[in-house]
Amino acid sequence: PSSSFCSPLGLCLSKMPPRSQSPGATRKKDEKKDEAPGKTAESSNGVAPAKFVTPPRPEGLRSSIMTLHLALAGSVALFSFLGQSMLHPVPEGKFQKKDGPLIDMNNYDPVEMGPYPKCHPRFGEHQSLAENGTTIWVKNSAVGASGPFPVGHPENLVFVAKSHKEFEKENAENRFKWAGLQPNLHLLTLATLCVYLGAKHSVWLWTEPIETREAAQLLQKEDAYWFPVMGSCVLFGLFLVLKYLGSEYIKLMITAGIVFMCMFGIGTNLEHLFAVFKSKVSNPIFTIPYFDEKVTSVEMLGMLIGGTMAAGFMWNKHWIINNAFGCSFCLVGIKMIGLSSWKTGAIMLIGLFWYDVFWVFGSKSVFGSNVMISVAKGVEAPIKLMFPRSMGGCGTLLHSMLGLGDIVVPGIFIAFMAKWDAVKIGEKKSTSFVYLNSIMVAYVLSLLTTVTIMLFFNAAQPALLYIVPFVLIASVVVATSRGEMKELWNYTITEDPPEDAKASEDAKKEK
Repeated sequence: PSSSFCSPLGLCLSKMPPRSQSPGATRKKDEKKDEAPGKTAESSNGVAPAKFVTPPRPEGLRSSIMTLHLALAGSVALFSFLGQSMLHPVPEGKFQKKDGPLIDMNNYDPVEMGPYPKCHPRFGEHQSLAENGTTIWVKNSAVGASGPFPVGHPENLVFVAKSHKEFEKENAENRFKWAGLQPNLHLLTLATLCVYLGAKHSVWLWTEPIETREAAQLLQKEDAYWFPVMGSCVLFGLFLVLKYLGSEYIKLMITAGIVFMCMFGIGTNLEHLFAVFKSKVSNPIFTIPYFDEKVTSVEMLGMLIGGTMAAGFMWNKHWIINNAFGCSFCLVGIKMIGLSSWKTGAIMLIGLFWYDVFWVFGSKSVFGSNVMISVAKGVEAPIKLMFPRSMGGCGTLLHSMLGLGDIVVPGIFIAFMAKWDAVKIGEKKSTSFVYLNSIMVAYVLSLLTTVTIMLFFNAAQPALLYIVPFVLIASVVVATSRGEMKELWNYTITEDPPEDAKASEDAKKEK
């Protein structure tokens, strides 16, 4: 499945306010500028509308969140062990062919086995005849987008056709074997648990009293309209940087920036987990100047753990650390980015549906390369989850990938539906998370559809092409069957007014 990370998550990061800021504070200055004091609190007939109040916290939510954290941690550990168990040593200077035999690296034949692998001294190159008839080595990147692609180039037509047939044969042989099922089960498990846990934890944060509630970015319809545009700018910008300025130094800077943000994500998630465990928000031990970021002792411990992980990732780019960072980042995005309404979520999903389709299917015909895949493979950073499927000839693992955006984007919408569940439970019109559970089934089915089509066509798929219809239709079907579609359509989560924001900050200072 393709990576659609660059738009949603990159945009979410740029829009997230400081954690210590109250939900209503982000618009305080604008309200004061554009409205007279108190005017926004009145309706057109001069009568103050009812103040928005979050519902009570559903019973059993704490134990459910703790159980899901354990399930996610256990799944990461289990699949990490299973993935690493695929490895076995390949002697230096040797290459293991698919059928098992070891050959000397100097005897590697690109005609038979395709482009030179990463462990070969000529990786990324192919042989070509110069005008004077001599054989020279040429970079694969020097070949034009329209070809022709010589032997040793990854887009050589003979090699592409041969590898496609080999993949189909391998897929048919392993379809119902553990070797074929493991990476797909790995994908389904991590993605599902991240979305389900993030959605339920977002309800916990949302139903926190205003005095201790943590700030979250509340997306309005205007934000949703801009998601595909801003996402496309970020994605295409990264593509251009990698293509024309793609030195190792530039790639290292991009990786370091993303990993640095992931380090803070570990701290945030550990603080959230500890707050659920003790059912109380921790008091900050200091505030970061300028950013007005309040840091707790638990969060500081999490950042130290994240810093150690970051150093390990920068050293060897290990896929296990990548997935730990990726899961952490998904949880932060789903928990800390909220939707103001169902309509806002629908606009966001439909816009990113077309974004994903174009950048996976249409970008190659326009720009000469699949922009989405080029960025996903070119940036060695936790922008996707990686699922080992086999060992390559160099003795390293080969992976399937799922972009973090394919988890975070639907996760934000599903988290809104979980909050709607909390409203219905608070009104005594429901006894469980019926919307959340139903849409999670649809999300799993959409991932299964994505994987099936990917394997059938042996080509990367824009996962949102399948996720968006499944998730949106499921929400409409459940709401309609319960006679709540009109109510859901009109339901809006509003930001806390400035006076509540000030009261929240005063209460925190008193603590």
